[in-house]
Amino acid sequence: MTDRPASLHPAETEFRAGKEFRVGPRLLDRLSAGRPDWQDHALGVGRGAVRFRTARPGPGLTLTTSSCRLEADYRSHIDHGGAVGVLAFGLSGTSLFGCGRPDLTHKVQAGDVWLFRLDDAPITRLTPAQDQASMLAVKFDLDRIATALAEAGIARQGTGARRLGRLDDRSPLSALTGNPLASALDRLRAESAALGLLADWLGPGHAPEPPNGLLAPEDRRAVARVADRLLADMAEPPSLDELAALAGMSHVRLNRCFRKAYGATVFAWLRDRRLDQARRALERGEASVTEIAFLCGFSSSSHFAAAFRARHGTSPAAFRRG
Repeated sequence: MTDRPASLHPAETEFRAGKEFRVGPRLLDRLSAGRPDWQDHALGVGRGAVRFRTARPGPGLTLTTSSCRLEADYRSHIDHGGAVGVLAFGLSGTSLFGCGRPDLTHKVQAGDVWLFRLDDAPITRLTPAQDQASMLAVKFDLDRIATALAEAGIARQGTGARRLGRLDDRSPLSALTGNPLASALDRLRAESAALGLLADWLGPGHAPEPPNGLLAPEDRRAVARVADRLLADMAEPPSLDELAALAGMSHVRLNRCFRKAYGATVFAWLRDRRLDQARRALERGEASVTEIAFLCGFSSSSHFAAAFRARHGTSPAAFRRG
């Protein structure tokens, strides 16, 4: 942050004490002024303050860092005016985010990594009164990363949120937050670092963590180990007993924990991941339906066809033609 960030006029932000800070697409454009380098801003909030920086180092890519010191709760409502994905890193404090459903909020704490999909929907943030809450948000055009999302088993359509895991080492973020974005090479490095972070967190090494509060921490870690193992070789997975041994619990308890975490038993969850993989293979058109069935771990092409129809409402062959 600079020592003297530009202040936002209340008339521009439509912010009043005790109400939401509302931001629409036009104001978002004005905040960055169309420039790729960092732009500093500040907003007085009663006896607190909100400071944030924005930058647009590459096409379809926006970086935002924010820092809040609050003596009263702070609410914001941001409408990006398009379909975007936001990779959010909690750096300190706690904030509650909502996207698409007013009755459901997602707690982002220090060290948390979340992915928000906003298909033309706004995102809301409630930051409770606290000494400091800070975060980094990396925003991508959703269409630009649609293929990567599909390969990670995340739908392009719709609005939603997924907790990807914990960032224990902050050093990877310095490639973004510490980049001055003063030159074309700086901006190229920032764009590469942002895409690299997204690829790392969508990759198979980061199976989605179970939601907070549903499982004890040791059970969350055990379930994540099993999910990682299944994603490593979906065609030839270990037996349920072997997975239970990996988790350090009985297979009955493992299925119970998986259902709490992901809404399905172990092998029902794996079947859905296999079907996601098969759908992507059908879209690429690089193998026959029978080959895809066996490559994705189905025992026969008829078993694959029945499972695919139950999931997508059509046969694999018809899906490929359509």
